[in-house]
Amino acid sequence: MSTSDLRSGKRIALITGGARGIGAAITRRLAGDGFAVAINYASSADAAERLADDISGSGGSAVAIQADISDAGAAGDLVEQTTEQLGPPLVLVNNAGLNILGSVRSQDPTEWDRVIGVNLSGAFYCTHYALRAMYEAGYGRVVMLGSPIAERTITPGVAAYSAAKAGLMGLVRTLATEVADRGITVNSVLPGYVETEMSRAGGAEGAALLRTWPRITPEDIATTVSFLVSDQADRISGEEIGVWAGGPRSVSGRPSGRG
Repeated sequence: MSTSDLRSGKRIALITGGARGIGAAITRRLAGDGFAVAINYASSADAAERLADDISGSGGSAVAIQADISDAGAAGDLVEQTTEQLGPPLVLVNNAGLNILGSVRSQDPTEWDRVIGVNLSGAFYCTHYALRAMYEAGYGRVVMLGSPIAERTITPGVAAYSAAKAGLMGLVRTLATEVADRGITVNSVLPGYVETEMSRAGGAEGAALLRTWPRITPEDIATTVSFLVSDQADRISGEEIGVWAGGPRSVSGRPSGRG
């Protein structure tokens, strides 16, 4: 890989789960910032292709790439395909997420494995494969999409999701120390309540969040990610940034005291 290829990679971003919800907002924002974007999707082919076409039609550069990132080989192929089609992605946004509700007592172990696989293992796999080019370039930006459910607001019935997101924060802090002298930053964004297809599928738990959390838009999250991958944030690493407008409140509107 040539030095010029690596330099061009500074403007190439790979967004996992980038076709819908928060991921789509991040994809659009980074494309607007001048990045060529690789839109990863697992099953939302139509949404991913439409988004790529919209960006390309507006003068940007975008490709849609299918991969189930919970599989290490597929994650490696995703980074390789991004490199072949656009160049090495020196910006990686680990946004892909999955939540399957269930208590520790009732949840099927296969559901646990799936949630951990997408949210935590998938982020590790993609980062593992993307780091090679980042090390060679002496530059990189890794952003994880975490959750306040991991540490700040305890919610019954989301043990797998909570454990996965807590694991992400451990990964962020550890990796940030490993790459501190390599020109690479690693951070986590913790969205508050963002109404997306996944949050709407949360049933009674989702309805409770809607009543108690201020609403945050996907674009609010995208703005924070945009900052973290910019040169303005090149001294910020190993941090979690909450985007939740003060956190949960009681139904009366007063702060809940949690968080």
